[in-house]
Amino acid sequence: MTRDEFIRLVGGKLVHCTLRDNLPAIEARGLLRPATLAALAGVDPKSLVLRESDVVLDIGKRPAHLNHQKPLRAGRKHEHEFLDGHTLESWSEQMNRRIFLWPRRKGVDFLKSLFDRGAPMSLWLDAGRVFDRMAEHLDLAPINTGDATRRPVKRGDWIYVPVSLSVDDFRLNRVRRGLATAPDTLQEVSIRADVPSDVLAEMRSP
Repeated sequence: MTRDEFIRLVGGKLVHCTLRDNLPAIEARGLLRPATLAALAGVDPKSLVLRESDVVLDIGKRPAHLNHQKPLRAGRKHEHEFLDGHTLESWSEQMNRRIFLWPRRKGVDFLKSLFDRGAPMSLWLDAGRVFDRMAEHLDLAPINTGDATRRPVKRGDWIYVPVSLSVDDFRLNRVRRGLATAPDTLQEVSIRADVPSDVLAEMRSP
């Protein structure tokens, strides 16, 4: 898809939701994936798999506060029904190698889920600049891929559609697999790479 198509699909802005306590570390290091943060803290990344509670990683003077994965753990009794080619553990592990962004409406919903853990904040990014700097690492999804509450939606590696494919490849991905009857809309954007602080500064939007 083109830059303009990406902007139309996701909206003019994307948001990364986190706790305000993480802001000093983000401004210093950029947006880093949980697996990268674990390595910086000298912690085995596998210790973050399916974390039942929030984890604070001690990294110098700027700790990193990671959210729990309870919404994913909620699918433990149904993992063989909704996971294709993965266990719940391996799905968690691949999520820990991603940074997640949301379109405006979904971002507001996700932000609300952080209120019980501290002061949340929204880090707004310009969609066009995100495409310019991170296109080779961007995936689109029609669901919150870390949520397995209620009736979990079927998912596998194929749920992540890279922006190198077309808009129709994304919108019709599940239709072509017989898993949906209508074209999908965007719910989630993920980045399969760390975002250095200078790149993050370029992508930020008021």
